[in-house]
Amino acid sequence: MTLSAFWAFGLGFYILVDVVARNLGVQIDGTTEVAANSIVIIVFMQIAYCIHIRGMLRADMLTSVLPVSVTNMLRLFSAILGALFFAAIVVGTYEPAIEAWNIGEWEGPENFRVPVWPARFAVLIGAALAVISYVLAAFEILRRTPPLSKHSLSGT
Repeated sequence: MTLSAFWAFGLGFYILVDVVARNLGVQIDGTTEVAANSIVIIVFMQIAYCIHIRGMLRADMLTSVLPVSVTNMLRLFSAILGALFFAAIVVGTYEPAIEAWNIGEWEGPENFRVPVWPARFAVLIGAALAVISYVLAAFEILRRTPPLSKHSLSGT
C-alpha cells in the first residue's frame, strides 16, 4: 500500500512535469504509456489491502435490514465470488505475464519504450493476493458465524 502511494505521488509529479513541459513546447515521449501502466500497477498493488480492510464498495442498505444470519451468508457468498473472480484473473494473466517477460514485450514510441511485464506481473500478483484476502475473509466469516439451528430457522 505504501509503495503504491509513493508510486501514485511520483506519477502525479511526472504528469505535472509533462504538462509544464508541453506548455513550454517540449515533448516528453512515453508519458501516456508510463501513466497507463502505472495506474494498473497502482490499482493491483492496493487491491489486497483494500479487501483486507473491507474497503471494497458494498451496498449496506439491503443488508442493514436483513437478519444477521442472512447478512453473514451474503458476505460469505460475496467473498467466494470475489475469490473466484480474482482467481479467473490469475488464470487469465499467468501466461501473458510469462510471455511478456520471455519476449521482452515493450510498448510506446521507438524513442521511449516502456516494458509491459511489470504491469502484467502486478495484475497477476495483485489478483493472487486478492484471492488469498477473499479466502481469508470467507474463513473469518465462517469462524464468527454461529451454526444455524432448528430454532434459528423456524424463528423461535
